[in-house]
This record gives sequence, structure tokens and C-alpha cells, in this order.
Amino acid sequence: MRQIVRILIAALSFLAASCTHKELCYDHTHTREINVVFDWSKAPGAEPKSMSLYLFPENGGDPIRHEFTDRNGGRIRIVTGRYKAIFLNSDRRDITIHNGHDYDLFCITTKDAGSTNALGAYGVSLKSLPKTRQSENERWVRMPEEIWSGSLEDILITSHEQTITLTPQPHIRNYHVDIRNISNLKWIKGMSASLTSMSGGHHPSSGQESSELVTIPFETSYNINEGQATGRLTTFGHCPEYPVTHQLIIYAILADDSKWYHTYDVTSQIHDAEDPFNIYITIDELPFPKPVVNGGGFKPSVGEWKHIEINIKM
Repeated sequence: MRQIVRILIAALSFLAASCTHKELCYDHTHTREINVVFDWSKAPGAEPKSMSLYLFPENGGDPIRHEFTDRNGGRIRIVTGRYKAIFLNSDRRDITIHNGHDYDLFCITTKDAGSTNALGAYGVSLKSLPKTRQSENERWVRMPEEIWSGSLEDILITSHEQTITLTPQPHIRNYHVDIRNISNLKWIKGMSASLTSMSGGHHPSSGQESSELVTIPFETSYNINEGQATGRLTTFGHCPEYPVTHQLIIYAILADDSKWYHTYDVTSQIHDAEDPFNIYITIDELPFPKPVVNGGGFKPSVGEWKHIEINIKM
């Protein structure tokens, strides 16, 4: 009996010693905390309230999204391995993401425009506004808000301490429209405009605009004494892959409730602009007719939109 007890004590001592010298690893998923830094050197005036980071694993699968409430970045925990990254500010309500699961197809777009427009007070819906034949099937979209985004490939997350630096860049273009020498401006009740065949979005992975063509409506303000009108809109720019023309369409309702629109080819002013982020479009003539208003409060019947096309004098 004493011999058996001695054997049991020796066996337990050996097991205890073995457990003391071996560390057990129950977690086979190796994660690492890393530091993410957003470098704003290419957009020094940007002040986004939040940033999104999408990390796409090299071996496939859905991207891992991280949110930062600090524009400068922060620390995240992630599984070690190789990734591709797309990043953008996430504080814009009118922006949507298409194909967010695919690094190459990931596209930042803007939402559809509402049913009303600047002429809604006169019973004119957005869909009833005329377009050109080329743009008749284009989606009406809202102007995009300011976006700063970018991408980075071949990110290796190791078990060592490391920092990833990401550099967002601006992508939204500002268009300034100046319409001069407007005839019979005092008879206009309401005016608005649209710009056709612009790019519908932006691909951060390639830095290129999307191939979807859209039409953007925007408001104008006019000065009767000076006989001119101005407007401003933002876009993702134009898609250089397609040789399309861009039409500026001006809509107006006159005092007799007649509806008129004028179409201008502004392609060269857009494509040949010195600064692609600040484009100035100038129209030198807009001849609205004088409305016909009979006495006694009687007004003639109002038909569909009447079109006059004028070529720009370059």
C-alpha cells in the first residue's frame, strides 16, 4: 500500500511540474491593437465629424468597418493578416455606398433628388421638367456634400506595434453658373436649372468617377436690375471615359404661367476648365419672351414647356 501511495504522489508531482512550464493557448485568433492616423495634408481645411474605415481581408469575406469620432483617427483591434483599405468621412446624410462589399466596385454616390424643386411652389414637379434626348433616362440626383476619401492596398497587420497612416483627399467639384443679359427678367415668376450627364459617384479604390450619368437640379437667384442670374452646384465631376455632352438647362415660369426652358451646350467650359475643382460656366444671353396677359384678369391657356435652344458664343 505504501508503495502505491508513493507512485501516486510521484505521478501528481510530475503533472504539476508539467503544467507549471507550459502555457495553454485557448484563443487561436491572433488580434492586434494598431494605431490609425488620418493625414489631412491634402485637405487641410477639412473638419469631418466622423470617419469610416473599411478593411477588406486578402482571403476574402465581408469588409470590417471601424468608425472614428476623431478626425485624426484612433486605435482599433484587428486580426493579423493582409488587407486593403477604403476610408471616407461618414457625416454626410445624402451620401450612400453601393457595392460596399467589393473593394474594386465600392462606390460613393448621392441619393435621388426629391419630387419637388425650386419651381414646386408653382405646381411643377421635378419629373415634369424637360431634359435633352441624351439625358432623358438619367437619374435626378441631389448635389453631393463634401467628401474626403481614399484607399490603401497591401496593408500587413503583424504582431508588432504599428501605425497605419491614411491620407483623405477631396473629390467634390464646385460649379459656378453666371447667366447674363436675360431679357424680360421682370416678368419671371420663378426660375431653376439643371446640369446633365454628370458622373453619379466616385470609386475610392481607383480614384476615378463612376460611369453612371446623372442630372443634377439646382436653384438660381436673379437680379432684375442687372438682368442676370447666378447658381451654384456641387458634383462628382464628369466621367472622362464617355464622350458625352453636358447641357445646362434653364427653366422659367412667366407672369402668364407659360413655361419656358433654354438648353445650352457647356461641354467645353467643363472639360477645358483650368481648375477641375472650381468650374465657372458663363451664359451671355437668355432671351425669354414677354408674357401675354389679357385685361380683366383673364390669362391665356398654358400648354407644355416651350423650348428655345441657343448656341453659346465662344
